[in-house]
Amino acid sequence: MTKFNDTITAGYTFGGSTITLGAAVHDNECQQGVLVKAPLRTFNRHGLIAGATGTGKTKTLQNISESLSMSGLPVLLMDIK
Repeated sequence: MTKFNDTITAGYTFGGSTITLGAAVHDNECQQGVLVKAPLRTFNRHGLIAGATGTGKTKTLQNISESLSMSGLPVLLMDIK
C-alpha cells in the first residue's frame, strides 16, 4: 500500500492554504493518514458535483462549503433536485 499512499500524498500536496476533502480509499479501504486536499485558490471557479441518488452529493457539498466558510471564504450553494 505504500506506493499508493505515497502517490496520493505527492499528488495532493500544495503550497498555500488548502481544505481537506477526505481520506484516500484503496480497494474499498480507507487509508489512515492519507488525506486528499484541494488548494483554496482553486475555489474561485464554478464547480459541479453529479451522481446518482444516494451517492453522497449533498454531504460532499456540505463538507466543502463548511470547510470554505471556516476558511473565511463566502459560499453560495445550490442543491437542486
